[in-house]
Amino acid sequence: MIILISESQKDVLKENIIGQKVMVYYNLHKHTFSVQKSGIVVLHADYLKLSDVEFRVRSGGLEKVRKEKVKNVHAFVIGILEDFCEFPCDNIPLESEGEVISYNPYKNNSFVIKSTQEPIFHGDEVNMINGQNKIYLLK
Repeated sequence: MIILISESQKDVLKENIIGQKVMVYYNLHKHTFSVQKSGIVVLHADYLKLSDVEFRVRSGGLEKVRKEKVKNVHAFVIGILEDFCEFPCDNIPLESEGEVISYNPYKNNSFVIKSTQEPIFHGDEVNMINGQNKIYLLK
């Protein structure tokens, strides 16, 4: 189901988004992060800080990617939005300290810690930076 909302309704959702639970995915068309609240993309951001994080991969979408060899939106970082810099961001923070988290649907069934390839499903806090390494586990 597609939900249509006006730009003013999007602005209200965006205005009150700090402190709210959001779902974030990397947008391959815009080359930045898309942030969803209540199933609606409310903003695009080059930097996000999330707390109380869940890394979720939808199995149906993963199977479809592997079968059709065409990427689709099925992997999300879900958490409480602490901070963001909207796309296009002039002041993207430098890449963070911490473990790099990655996801490759052709190699992994879940998000993984890049250095060890160990699956990861939860984290205390992440920085998501639109750059070479996109997700950093802080705690």
